[in-house]
Amino acid sequence: MTINVAAYFQEVDQMPWGKLFYQLLWDQLEELTEKQSTNLRILDFGAGFCKTADHLAQAGHIVTAYEPNSKLASRRYQNAEYRFIGGDLPAFLEAVAGKQFDFILLHNVLEYITDRDEILLKLWDHLAPGGCISLVKHNPRGRIMLNAVLRDDPQRALAELHGVVGQSVNFGQILVYPNEWLWEWIRHHQGALVADYGIRMFYGLSQNSEVKFTDQWQKEMYQLENECGTDPGFREIAMFRHFGIVKTSH
Repeated sequence: MTINVAAYFQEVDQMPWGKLFYQLLWDQLEELTEKQSTNLRILDFGAGFCKTADHLAQAGHIVTAYEPNSKLASRRYQNAEYRFIGGDLPAFLEAVAGKQFDFILLHNVLEYITDRDEILLKLWDHLAPGGCISLVKHNPRGRIMLNAVLRDDPQRALAELHGVVGQSVNFGQILVYPNEWLWEWIRHHQGALVADYGIRMFYGLSQNSEVKFTDQWQKEMYQLENECGTDPGFREIAMFRHFGIVKTSH
């Protein structure tokens, strides 16, 4: 599937729902990083437009961003210094050979690859003991809510409920995987789940886009999402789940 890079960049950069996603994500990342130290060695794997990588570099961290899609990388944010790596996976692995990171970002990446266990293990090997992976993933229940409510498409919701693969406008098939798979992976590799947030529990369920451009809606929706982000009931229906995973083994 061909990515409409200009339209996707506008979603990330200009649309209120795109801005809200990153505002919430960055607040959650701040909670995770403040438990460690300053000047963290951070890897953003599958960095897209490098918006988060650039944000963390501006905060003073030592950031490496990897994005294999050259069209996305051509529009990347660069308001601060960070190391950028392009190319295929072997080129990336060669570029980071022997390096370890205190923090690895893996945001909406594993849904678009078939070898997620292998990729996650390779990144785990580059995570320093005591380091943390910030992993954002599609939430199966959230996708069903999205199809049933926002898209008014119960047929599609039922299909995904019964295992039919969903589709992304820009990235093709979304190979959604259960949260339980991730939790089992963490236990098997001597990791610890230290944070569990929901993102986009409410703001993606209305088709009234006009109100979303008002300052009042943005301020109050941010407060609502922020206060409900760790509520077990609400995060079950969030479009995205954000997990903090610490490497406890040495």
